[in-house]
Amino acid sequence: MRLFSRNLMVARPAQRFFATSPLRLNDSLFGSLGGSNKAVVAEPTQAASVPQESAAPASDVPAETSDPSVVKYLDPAKDAALQEYLNPAPMKTVETLLSPLKREIYEANVKRNGFFKNGEVEVVNGETYKLQLSKPEIEALEPSIYLKSWRIKYTPKKTNIVLRALKDLPLKKAITQVHFINKKVTKDLDEMLTRGVEHAKRMNYDPNDMYVAESWVGSDGEWVNRPEFKGRGRVGILTHRYVNIRILLKSKQTQARLNWERLERLKKKAVKTPLPNLTVRGPAPGFYKW
Repeated sequence: MRLFSRNLMVARPAQRFFATSPLRLNDSLFGSLGGSNKAVVAEPTQAASVPQESAAPASDVPAETSDPSVVKYLDPAKDAALQEYLNPAPMKTVETLLSPLKREIYEANVKRNGFFKNGEVEVVNGETYKLQLSKPEIEALEPSIYLKSWRIKYTPKKTNIVLRALKDLPLKKAITQVHFINKKVTKDLDEMLTRGVEHAKRMNYDPNDMYVAESWVGSDGEWVNRPEFKGRGRVGILTHRYVNIRILLKSKQTQARLNWERLERLKKKAVKTPLPNLTVRGPAPGFYKW
């Protein structure tokens, strides 16, 4: 019994291997399998027909061109619009919200009392004036610095715990405090409060007089959800939360006004007596009731 047949096919070497056949040497897309080996001659383009004398040197070409295919690169430090957005010019509400006369009356009142009091008579240029402002107007005119953060990967509940620890602390003491709190969000809070010191110097405020008056934390939205694969074919959902933080810094002028208002409320509070001012009816006992 013969295991192999004598009629075997003899393999002949191909003219060119298909995987290595260069396409640029053939007219067909499939190399030497579909056509002749005639080389493709590239036609001269329109740019090549331009005379060499008309081409301007590279030094004479302007930096700004209208060609949309040219990518323009600009240093962020030299981008005026970007720097104006990232570092806006400081604005004092006293200079923008009050007229010149009201500003003089307001500043004279603050200089005499340490903060603004309603109903005080001020003399400006030999004339007497009395300025009356509402509580929101007084709060808006007091020196303040508003800080806001970028998108922070943290939870609102954990961030709120840290912000409560910084309530009513002086600015520099709050910076020291965040260095000793073992929370990931304190790194971003340190950057925000340090930025507040720089803003205070730019606005001619004393950083030692600033304190953390108010703070907010809110959801930044666009939370990311991804599956959490567990054992026995179970799957959970992991939520990556993001928050944003807002901090309002106030000065000692606000603290002085709040302390004065608290004392005024205590003065107006009625005194509680154990016995009302009424006639005692019936026989009085031999001991005091309280």
